[in-house]
Amino acid sequence: MGLNTVSTYVFWNYHETVRGEFDFSGEKDVAEFVRIVGAEGMKAIVRPGPYVCAEWDLGGLPAWLLAEPGVRLRSTDPRYLEPAKAWMKRMGEMLRPLSVAEGGPVLMVQVENEFGNFGRDPEYLKELEGALREGGYQGILFTGDGPMAGLLRGGGLPGMLKAVNFGRDADGAFEILKAVSPAQPAFNAEFWVGWFDAWEGPHHLVDTRQKVEDFRYLMQSGASFNLYMFHGGSTRGLWTGANWDKSYRPTTCCYDYGAPLDESGRPTHLYHSFRSLIQEAEGERKLPEIPAQKSPGSLGTLVLTERRLLLEGLPKGPGFPEMKTMEMLGQSTGMMLYRCEVSGPLEGSLDLAGVKDRVHVLLDGRVVGIGGRSVPNGAVEVVVPDGNHRLELLVENMGRINYGKHLLKERKGIQGGLSLGGRTLGPFEHVCLPMQEPPADGFSKIDEGGQEGSTGGAQGDSGGNVPETSQVTYFRSRFSVSEPVDTWLDLRGFGRGMVWLNGIHLGRYWKAGPPQSVFVPACWMKKGEDNELIVLEMEAKEIPTRIPTVARPLWGSAP
Repeated sequence: MGLNTVSTYVFWNYHETVRGEFDFSGEKDVAEFVRIVGAEGMKAIVRPGPYVCAEWDLGGLPAWLLAEPGVRLRSTDPRYLEPAKAWMKRMGEMLRPLSVAEGGPVLMVQVENEFGNFGRDPEYLKELEGALREGGYQGILFTGDGPMAGLLRGGGLPGMLKAVNFGRDADGAFEILKAVSPAQPAFNAEFWVGWFDAWEGPHHLVDTRQKVEDFRYLMQSGASFNLYMFHGGSTRGLWTGANWDKSYRPTTCCYDYGAPLDESGRPTHLYHSFRSLIQEAEGERKLPEIPAQKSPGSLGTLVLTERRLLLEGLPKGPGFPEMKTMEMLGQSTGMMLYRCEVSGPLEGSLDLAGVKDRVHVLLDGRVVGIGGRSVPNGAVEVVVPDGNHRLELLVENMGRINYGKHLLKERKGIQGGLSLGGRTLGPFEHVCLPMQEPPADGFSKIDEGGQEGSTGGAQGDSGGNVPETSQVTYFRSRFSVSEPVDTWLDLRGFGRGMVWLNGIHLGRYWKAGPPQSVFVPACWMKKGEDNELIVLEMEAKEIPTRIPTVARPLWGSAP
């Protein structure tokens, strides 16, 4: 395309899932990624936080920080600051030999991210700067904030390079930056070329004409700018964040964003428009050819032939008189099951409006209602018949808020006591379900009512349903492909849940939309071998036994 630098976040919580244990192995090898950037003839800007936002769970901060009652994130509170400094020092150690001063590609490193929107604490920023320097990185440092003088001043330090972030009115933004920091170049760390989607909201579309005009101005102004995003892609696993806009708004796993590259990494109209402007500026020097890419396609229809109940065969968990949050028990992602015995007759409303985030209430193994802050009223009516019964609350963490003051209280699950019909419930057994990996066994064949069929690739239409169920259930398909191809799972017939391919967590799906499909890259499939697709369906009353695969993403929302 003609760009010369890769700007990348590094997510602290992705590399230190357990306090004091850094993991940079395999796909988490940040240094190797930066070396590849250099080998491709490009420079790098690294943004290690410790807070990064990015629609990522808790903005990249580890959930284990919240196990400390009252801890003040993004502050000089030593319960937060000491591990944050340890992280930044480790990043300084890693990036020192990769800096331009040492012959590497790293031009500069960001300290914090848009801190001006959160607080004003120069001592905190100085501590982070000191940690990077202690780690050995001596190159350029910068901060980035929105186009307001107060934000730029509050989010930065005197003498440190400042960047301004915006999606429009570049001229005005640079004027504000010049007024705040007149001695430095015009630097934009994030030019927002599109926007992300939240579940149950609209799919954001790009005004290409306006973005092209904005880009033209940036090219002509001589400013340094960064396209956010150049490629959005997919947020895999359970790493999506959320925002608070009068209510809890979790982010979708599809981060297509309307960027120059679409979710599958293919050039869009915006890509070609931007590229043309760069070529125009380059004059006689021709840009490299755009790499050829195989078009996405379909694998036919995948057939679900096995099933297993989520709550079947779970290990016993510890018991407590009152309920504890995930973080209190050392868990970051997934779900928490709270289980207690209750005797009837008893009925009433369970007040679950404050539960973070979505809770399935089960009586004797069957779902009787869904509550939590992701549901309009949050409460669930429960009728317990005569005798002894098992009451279970399956709470799903849908992603921690990643922006603003609300992230300070993002402890997931239920904390404290709960009553039904005037009777205090408990004690509660706590079963941790991180949901990072699917179950390996315990599946049984779907019976005749579920349209049992072959697992071998294309199967024609998508007919066949598992009869109505009110249990949370895994479904499995085994299939082979002669030639892997990028594709999307068409999940319009499903309700809400998660998907894994060959053990890789592809993310969540939800008929509420706007995405109605999940992208599956060809590189994660096995050619000519047995591939395994597992779907955890949580809310559909009837589940199709066939999943079509399609050559494009699907958008919409439930009727």
